[in-house]
Amino acid sequence: MDSDLLRSFVAFAECGSFNRAADRIGRTPSAFSMQMKRLEELVDNKLFERDGRNVLLTNDGITFVGYARRILSLQDEAMYKLRIQDASRPIRIGCPDDYAHKILPVVLRAIRKVIPDAKFFISINPTILLQRMLDQGELDISLVSRSAMGEEGYFLRHEPGVWVTSPIHKQHKLDPLPLVLPAEDCKFHAWAIDAISKSDRPFTLFATTRQAASLLHLVRDGLGVAALAAASVTDEFQILDSHDGFPPLPAVGVALMLTENSHPLVSRQLASQIQEYVSQNLDDALTRQVAS
Repeated sequence: MDSDLLRSFVAFAECGSFNRAADRIGRTPSAFSMQMKRLEELVDNKLFERDGRNVLLTNDGITFVGYARRILSLQDEAMYKLRIQDASRPIRIGCPDDYAHKILPVVLRAIRKVIPDAKFFISINPTILLQRMLDQGELDISLVSRSAMGEEGYFLRHEPGVWVTSPIHKQHKLDPLPLVLPAEDCKFHAWAIDAISKSDRPFTLFATTRQAASLLHLVRDGLGVAALAAASVTDEFQILDSHDGFPPLPAVGVALMLTENSHPLVSRQLASQIQEYVSQNLDDALTRQVAS
């Protein structure tokens, strides 16, 4: 049975007037009257009677009010349980591979500080795919890359681009220079090609991949020099700068994006709290190292 009809019926029982009940539930008196007529048809019984200008409940109507209240109470209890269960499901969070090593853990700690019992399902994918997943409701929240001056999402930090080589193999001294770069839809791909081309240094594009971890494997094995976000780089690699003949790379913005109708615990307030926590706790040592 339509719960709207039952709620309207109970509203009448509590107000004692069609007009006041209609006002309580946000309907016109005529629409309310049609609802009550429809309810009488559904239960196949007379629920109302007139006493002069007043409308009263019949004996059957009085009996039915008790059942209506019980039905609505059970429905509300069921919906509450479902919402609690939905809130207990993992928060689906996306992250580009570049930020999984250093930025993502700080974001997860920020959420856990606000929601101690939070559980996560983490999807590691390129920004372009993560944005599509957000649009399709497959994620609740995601880290994304944006232009340094972009406005979308909740800004977390500027992430500098760096050149990376193996301190063992020193492939950055090879001529022509072998490059291993992110896929073409990543900003660092075009930035690296443009910077090296302007430096008039001969180069070959050895490999491209969407995974920062794959790039670093290739660098570790001496197969090329990579250009990627500083947050991806660990201490085993050597960061190259102008002293090594490598031009500076631009920075990208790292932002937090929310989806519409997301997890019950994910809100704009949570995003702001994550933003504040990251600004206070994310280790900027690598950024200072690159800047120096």
